[in-house]
Amino acid sequence: MFRLIQFEIIKVFKSTFFRLLMLGFLLLLVMYYIYIYINTTRLEDITQSLEATIKTTESYIQQIEDQLEESNDESESSALRSDLEFWQEWLEKDKHKLALYEQDNWNELMQLEIISGEELIGKLEYGNQTHTYTYPTHFSANTFVERSKWMQEKEVTPILPLDLYSWMTYYDQGISSVEGMEPEDAIELQEERSTEYSSTGVHFIYHFFNLLFGIAGAVFFLFLFGDVVTKEGLGRNGPIYLLRTQPIHRDNILIGKFITVMLLTVLILFGSVVISLLMGSIFDRIGDWEYPVLVYGEDRSFTLIGMGTYLIKASGLFFMLLLFCYSILFLFSVITRRVLIALGLTLVILYVGIRIGSEVAISGIAQYIPFQYFSVSKILTNELALSIENFQISFASGMVSLGISSLILILVTYIISVVQAKFGN
Repeated sequence: MFRLIQFEIIKVFKSTFFRLLMLGFLLLLVMYYIYIYINTTRLEDITQSLEATIKTTESYIQQIEDQLEESNDESESSALRSDLEFWQEWLEKDKHKLALYEQDNWNELMQLEIISGEELIGKLEYGNQTHTYTYPTHFSANTFVERSKWMQEKEVTPILPLDLYSWMTYYDQGISSVEGMEPEDAIELQEERSTEYSSTGVHFIYHFFNLLFGIAGAVFFLFLFGDVVTKEGLGRNGPIYLLRTQPIHRDNILIGKFITVMLLTVLILFGSVVISLLMGSIFDRIGDWEYPVLVYGEDRSFTLIGMGTYLIKASGLFFMLLLFCYSILFLFSVITRRVLIALGLTLVILYVGIRIGSEVAISGIAQYIPFQYFSVSKILTNELALSIENFQISFASGMVSLGISSLILILVTYIISVVQAKFGN
């Protein structure tokens, strides 16, 4: 079996189509890193913004002082002194924050944001606004505080900017009231501010996997290995018949091909992780495996998991997703014996399955349908479960559903292959 797998791997690597697709994959990886790097907020961006704000505030304070010297009206002078006191206090806060940034004092900076967040939570709870859609929502403030405490406890370097207004959750998408702005404008602005870009190695893996681990990634891998079964001219007196003249059991040929595809998939995913970490380490830093990822629960509950745990679970679920897709591809490859027809039918089944899955998402059998699990990131964070109000759809149910479905498809493929061999087809 080992020699057969080795033979299949060599054959795949010699394919021009495979090499072109892998070159495109590598270029996508590099280009996406450049995009993430450009859009990452840097420490100097924050400090420059604060310095500009401080200069503007100092200029405004000087104007108030000049007006105060020229004023002869007691009530006007009282109002000016009140404004002056407010802006002087604001200036001191900004100067203190700038000093903390210059010292890389993340613990103290997060503590300031925690205090601010807890004050807002207190106001919202006092006003009985825990389940309202007034921005910022109670849920967003609460999760922001808890993730900040998580980072403090685990000494995690935060992604900039780190204030509450750069943090957005699922519940903010339905906000109906924002002070001084239209809700639609506020949501658009918040989506822009809350996109957490980071060019560190660990966080780039997170960005890239969220991009790859879905229907687009599944289609890419299907095209990458689409001709593995049919390559030798299955059903057309091709080289596969030479293999069958060797002392190799017929079943081992298909098994060897399947194992080869899975091994190469693991190799490609592992290689993308290594390249991502190298790029991140060279141009930024490795990053934090304990950076918190928000997982939604029922009735506005939530949990936090580390980035490393999230990436492991995401890789596992996507691997099972690819196993399911490969099982469909192998089935149609054995039936049709033509690569284009097999690929086409596989893509049609995936499209129809996903559409049907979305239609029955709220039903009692939704968690058993493997096509529900093509959005890996939304499955792991429970955002999909929250949006359709069905928390039976989860990481665990996805692993079971995809695993059982793949096993059934592999068994059907084996039976068809045996029948074909028996009748000489």
